[in-house]
Amino acid sequence: MYSIVIRWALCVCVFAAVPVVATAQSEEKQAVAEMESMVTEVNQFVGDVRFDEADIESLIELWDEFDEVGQAYDDDEDEIFDYSEILADAEYRRWASSHGLDADEWMRKTVRITMVLYREMVLESAATMPHQMQQQMKMIEGQREQFGEEAYQQMKEAMEASTLYMNAVVESAKDLPQATPAEAKALEAYRDELTTLMSEDEDYEDEWGDEDDSYDEEEDW
Repeated sequence: MYSIVIRWALCVCVFAAVPVVATAQSEEKQAVAEMESMVTEVNQFVGDVRFDEADIESLIELWDEFDEVGQAYDDDEDEIFDYSEILADAEYRRWASSHGLDADEWMRKTVRITMVLYREMVLESAATMPHQMQQQMKMIEGQREQFGEEAYQQMKEAMEASTLYMNAVVESAKDLPQATPAEAKALEAYRDELTTLMSEDEDYEDEWGDEDDSYDEEEDW
């Protein structure tokens, strides 16, 4: 269930943290449009709910169980943003009831907690983006002769498009839920533990690999 609730944000973090070669322009536009739609869905779902320290502790304690409950959704990409169906899921509601949870409120608070953290992660990564892109551009410039002029121009255009794309990702992330002062204080003692849990998602590791993989593609250019 965890990966369904916030899997898309993992993709946002990867794009914001690692220089990538741009895909086709139409695909970039579609991806940005989808992310903007996701942000809208998240904000509508979360509404005006707020979390406190007890909510954070509950999420950490129940993390593995919560993730296991939603495994049936993991292969159904069409369900990712249909929060109403997740809330109506009989298995999830039985699980929530077994722990004495308000199923609707707990889910909304869980989404808010994780999205608040992902917003922070993306914006922190954004601060390093210009330097990363500059370094990769220097690498391309240094091998211009080796690549050949046509390949060089294609890579340069791809890098420029990637910069625009990642800037769009960051702008979308800014519209994710932002912690109130009280929420930010509640998160202080748990931020590292939550970040670790979120980073251990198997789909994230399997689909995107580790950070070094993004630089191996230069051999294919």
